[in-house]
Amino acid sequence: MITVQKQLLLKSTLLGLCATFLFPTIALSEGENKDGGSEVTTPQTVVDSKVSAQDRKDIEKFLTNFEKDWNGHNLEGVMSNYADDYVNNDGFDKKIINQLMGELWKTYPDIKSSSFTKSIRVEGPYATIGTHDDVVGTTASEAQGLGKGELRSVSEGLLFCKRTGTAWKIIGDRIDYERNKVSYGLGRQLEPSFAAPEQVKSGKQFSARLEVDMPTGLAAMGTISQATLSYPPPKPPEVYKPMGDPLNDRPLLERVMTANAKNRNELLMATIGLTNASRNSLLGMVILTRRLNVVPPMEADPAKAETSANAETKDAAPGTPVQ
Repeated sequence: MITVQKQLLLKSTLLGLCATFLFPTIALSEGENKDGGSEVTTPQTVVDSKVSAQDRKDIEKFLTNFEKDWNGHNLEGVMSNYADDYVNNDGFDKKIINQLMGELWKTYPDIKSSSFTKSIRVEGPYATIGTHDDVVGTTASEAQGLGKGELRSVSEGLLFCKRTGTAWKIIGDRIDYERNKVSYGLGRQLEPSFAAPEQVKSGKQFSARLEVDMPTGLAAMGTISQATLSYPPPKPPEVYKPMGDPLNDRPLLERVMTANAKNRNELLMATIGLTNASRNSLLGMVILTRRLNVVPPMEADPAKAETSANAETKDAAPGTPVQ
């Protein structure tokens, strides 16, 4: 089931050569078979022993109907699956979903999601569902001289749901892993590697590395940038640099960055412009995004943290829940 974070990631992807939020992306996971040469196994859903047969049936029906509505671009149907107090781990609420849905479907009029339920756990009226999502699509607009962009996406995460009566509603979700790719022109021939950690402590440094096997006689310009996940998505500054010598068959670009100190999850972006050897003619483009989960460091003095929490409780108005 595609989550609101993925919609924002897909919406935020094209921040590169076109300098506008037009198209999204997704890359295959490292080691994934691209040619269908290896054996394909059917994944199995891991269901907690506490989950009743009826709960599992209701949850699977709920997920199937959600994906059907999403792939049919049925906004009313999709929105009916979210609780009014929905919020995800990036701080986005139900109102943002409304805005993202229409924008995403307009950008990718043929976008489709194929999801697999990895796990189901139920405790009373609450359910936690692990999902794997694959998304494909084609941009409605064309990049000048390069045609339309081709989208591929993969992500894994959790849905947090609550049963109200006989219906399940999504009260939150979380993406643990996210990679996106959109390619134009000769960029469709490229399978770049965009390596970066999936989780970093806030305020800490990390490195992101962009590497690609280049067709003979061509060169590449590249950029790597970061931005906190927010809506509307920001446009980070980008500086394109030559990716090594055109005679090198695997140019690379590496950048050391610092995670924000506000514990906000981030979007990492890389763009490759494929050019002729003289770098004066754009022949293709690839835009890659991936999620960076930013986590707060542990409080250095546990006693100080407890004192602070007690102070907040004392100062709270009667009947006011402490966040």
